Amino acid sequence: MQQFFLRNKKTILIAALLVAALTLFAKGIEQKKRFSFFDRIVLTLFSFPLSITNKGISVVSSTWNHYFFLVGVYDENIALKKQIHALSIDNQLLQEQADENKRLRDLLVFRKKFEHTMLPAEIIGRDPSGWFKTILVDKGSSDGIYKDAGVITPDGVVGRVIEVGLNSAKVLLLSDVNSYVDAIVKRTRAHGIVVGRGENMCTLAYMLKTEDVALEDVIISSGINTSYPRGIIIGTVAKINRDRSGFFQSIEVRPSVDFSKLQEVLIVLRGPDKS
Repeated sequence: MQQFFLRNKKTILIAALLVAALTLFAKGIEQKKRFSFFDRIVLTLFSFPLSITNKGISVVSSTWNHYFFLVGVYDENIALKKQIHALSIDNQLLQEQADENKRLRDLLVFRKKFEHTMLPAEIIGRDPSGWFKTILVDKGSSDGIYKDAGVITPDGVVGRVIEVGLNSAKVLLLSDVNSYVDAIVKRTRAHGIVVGRGENMCTLAYMLKTEDVALEDVIISSGINTSYPRGIIIGTVAKINRDRSGFFQSIEVRPSVDFSKLQEVLIVLRGPDKS
């Protein structure tokens, strides 16, 4: 078969070209509105080639249009993905702004409950060494901040100012071993001192064994220490040990503030005016 085509390739090529030419000629006749007798003969003879040609043209046209359609869809998808990504980023920024505004509104509402003068501040740094539990806020002496000023949030006591710069201040967190707050048990009014013990835990010290203290009791500031208003939550009792020797109970307190998530705080500048 292959040798037959090789021997007669010129004849086959001429015949193919002739059929193609006549088919195209017939295609032209097919588009006429009126057919002559000769036109009908040609159309009859070339009805099969015309059918193949029409199908081929239809397939090529459909493939070509489909290709351009897919190219258009692909470009449109890329543009839509870029738009979605941009909208997603905008949405994240708007959500973060909404969250920040809510936190600030909560601070302002909380501040209005007290007669103390309080200044909102934003956390701009944390102690990376791990030796001291401290944070840095964006308010300093130029804003009226002074050493030992109390720092709180609506969630509870944060700590106290230990260093003051012109435009910033360092705050020692409640959980640091050098921290202490005069406190009372909210349920029984029993008095003690909350002392930091590191690792986000505190101890309620100097609580006599005769005092009624239970697990999950809420510990609040007594107001005796003028750094904090009275009644600010400090934490809850997490563990009690009355078996040790001595006069005092061993009480662990879990701070109410999650220090790792702090973003804004209130700095207590002074107590209510007594005049």
